[in-house]
Amino acid sequence: MLTCCLAGYNDAKSAPDPSQTRSLVPTNTIQAARAEFAKGQWDTAITLYRRHLRAVPNDYQAWNQLAAAYYHSGQVRSALNTLQRIQRNSPDRSFNYFYQGMCLAVLNGDKSALKHWEFAAYWQDEFGARAAFELGAAHYRAGDDGKAKQWLTTYIQKYPRGPDVASAKELLKSINEGGSRIDPVKAFERPDPELTVFKYHPWSLFNSPHFWQVQVQSRGFEQQIYEPTTSEGLKENTITDYSLGVKASIGVGPIRQKGATSFAGYTYIQDWIIQMEALEGFFSSLNLEFLPIRGDMMERTHRFFGDVRKQFSPNLFAGAYARIEFSRVGSSFFPSPDDSSLKVVTPTTDSQLLIPWVGWTWSETSRSQFSLYLRKDIHLQSSEHSNKTFDINFNSEQPAISLSLSHALDFPSRDLQLNFDLFQYEFIFNDYFLDYSRLGGIAEAQYEVFKDFGAKLLVGLYQDGYKLPHIRTGKCGAPAAATNGEQQGDATRSSCRRSDSGQMLQVALYWDKSPNLRFSFNGLMVENKSNQKVFSKSKLVYVGGVSWAFPGTVRVSKMTERFSDAAFTKDTFE
Repeated sequence: MLTCCLAGYNDAKSAPDPSQTRSLVPTNTIQAARAEFAKGQWDTAITLYRRHLRAVPNDYQAWNQLAAAYYHSGQVRSALNTLQRIQRNSPDRSFNYFYQGMCLAVLNGDKSALKHWEFAAYWQDEFGARAAFELGAAHYRAGDDGKAKQWLTTYIQKYPRGPDVASAKELLKSINEGGSRIDPVKAFERPDPELTVFKYHPWSLFNSPHFWQVQVQSRGFEQQIYEPTTSEGLKENTITDYSLGVKASIGVGPIRQKGATSFAGYTYIQDWIIQMEALEGFFSSLNLEFLPIRGDMMERTHRFFGDVRKQFSPNLFAGAYARIEFSRVGSSFFPSPDDSSLKVVTPTTDSQLLIPWVGWTWSETSRSQFSLYLRKDIHLQSSEHSNKTFDINFNSEQPAISLSLSHALDFPSRDLQLNFDLFQYEFIFNDYFLDYSRLGGIAEAQYEVFKDFGAKLLVGLYQDGYKLPHIRTGKCGAPAAATNGEQQGDATRSSCRRSDSGQMLQVALYWDKSPNLRFSFNGLMVENKSNQKVFSKSKLVYVGGVSWAFPGTVRVSKMTERFSDAAFTKDTFE
């Protein structure tokens, strides 16, 4: 196949003008380039073609061959750009348009390539015949048997000894007999551009599939809570803090093998909390002893994650995601400003998360997914706040399990993506009075407003039902609370059931300076209302940052944030 791709290029009538080749004698170079091409040594052929074209820039036949070498090496976009740039000057139009069609088919699917193959098929040569076969196979795959039969017949007539005649006859037989459909072999090589990225991209670390990401961000946090006072009333208090953060990820994948896709990686997250009072004092005195970034307020998280999925049929897919986290606070290098000898790292939280899931593809733009959510957080300094979202003790009367059902819709023509999620989470603590069940749902829309500039809007509602009532002295203080009072002198002991409801609103803006560089702003508002006012609170979190990623910020974020659960918790946000 590789040798025939150069058919006709050694023909003397299509060789470059001798006046162009006399000075640097590039004949040996172009012959060597064609020899390397025929052997499938694409990188060497590309180097030799480039060397030849620096001496003979008007050799459009060599430009065609260079583009073909780009294509076979997997650099499909470079091949397409080269072919489009010289198509009007190409001495071999069928070759040029055939390869343009192959490039478009690899990048965007067969439908985008049809016009180029139809144009190439007018020529009575090898690549006109090859274009006819690709047209026949493409229409067969699309279910248009009339056009498929027309182009497959054309291929057999033009190229009766061609390498794909047997395949063409088999497809024609399937059409004529009306039997079961067969999978037409894609006769001409179709490289995987994804693998090429790891080999040729300047930001790639090595040739195998992998990814990395670095994010720098600044975060602001504001929360309103109610606190008891000495007069047995409640007062509203506002808590604010700011932090500088760095997040770095690296991993391997996606690795595709036997219908399964997997990836795994590691993420390091570091937040340095900044106190505004210290910041104001630092700028007023410019004294390094009052540096507002405190070592004892540096939070770090080590996260290991992995995902595996498999396509069991054209519609059915399933997989599992796992994540382990270790969080620490403090620094062994930067002391506390209150005590220069205090360089302590304190373990805070260990987390485990497992999400098995199964999904169904309804169409190219519609898919649903059902997931189990099994998470356990061990707060090492405060075990009563440790929790998990499952209890697989089927011997108990009510085994607890958390789950979600999501549905995604894509509208490529409108640059719009919609996601809907219904969920039930069971939060189980060491303290039974903290246990609660959460029911809720979210709706999310992502829209590309302009080229490379987009926005995301998320709206969510939830209802929390706590398992056990809280015992209070006096009345519960809310009309909706159930009161079972027992008079004890002047005091009333009440059994107060707690019920919370909340709403979430998240707005994000992003600008992709390039596929590997993104600037973003993200704001989240959570309003939690309780029938016991002391538990009512609201928070506002806003984050601005910049991300560098390979092979692209969008692709990497889908792996590093495979199942982001921050929007469903009251106390955390990443």
